[in-house]
Amino acid sequence: MNIGPLALPAGPLALFIGIAVALLVSRFSGEKRAEVERAFFTALLIGLFVARAVFVLQYLPSYRGDFLQMLDIRDAGFAAIPGIAVGIAVVAVIAIRRSAIRRSLAITAISGFVAWGIAGAVLERSDQPSHVPSISLYDEAGVPQPLARNNGKPLVVNLWATWCGPCRDEMPVLASAQARHPELDLVFVNQGEDRHTVEAFLADLKLHIDNARFDPHLTLAKSVNVTAYPTTLFYDADGRLLEKHLGRVSQATFDAMLARLYPSLEPSRP
Repeated sequence: MNIGPLALPAGPLALFIGIAVALLVSRFSGEKRAEVERAFFTALLIGLFVARAVFVLQYLPSYRGDFLQMLDIRDAGFAAIPGIAVGIAVVAVIAIRRSAIRRSLAITAISGFVAWGIAGAVLERSDQPSHVPSISLYDEAGVPQPLARNNGKPLVVNLWATWCGPCRDEMPVLASAQARHPELDLVFVNQGEDRHTVEAFLADLKLHIDNARFDPHLTLAKSVNVTAYPTTLFYDADGRLLEKHLGRVSQATFDAMLARLYPSLEPSRP
């Protein structure tokens, strides 16, 4: 989602909108406002903590014992249903114990939850093309190749650049995923740089990737309305867009997306 020069992931932006609406509604609580907001944020933080903890436990092998990675929420790894359930439970407990704020807290929490859901649905339905663009990109030999291969495999397209710090962070994750999932077409499309720059970058990281493509004129980025990197596009075997992810992925979040979007794929070991 683009706001002026800023590009924000739809999920966190929808959550921020939900919180903003809840705080706006809480203003009508009068002298109880501070207590209502404390209760709301207590439920929110506990829910987020549980959502993260459940996700980490679910994909614990993917973190390979890296405690700092488990704490790094930039990968957007959260188990929504457990988090929501616990958040609702906390609101209910507080409302039962504090009858003076029961009604105001319920209205605040429900308003925020509904706004979050609506914002998420609207942001996900942005002006994003629904199919793989019919364009050709240069391969490592400088030969134009169609992005869509129509070979019956799901297609994952990663738009990246060497100057992009998060791209550098996630590249080993995606290179490993490519090796572990030959049943996927995972294509790395460099944006606006030449082959020598990319080769030097990969050599520095000691990485080998297949399906490297070069897009010197940002043709793909313009076609799919991408203005920030890394952005990863997930298509089904028929070329239909399933999801657009802005920002870096960890191995855990990438594995989670593959399991959700392509349930027929065999789970792989980290």
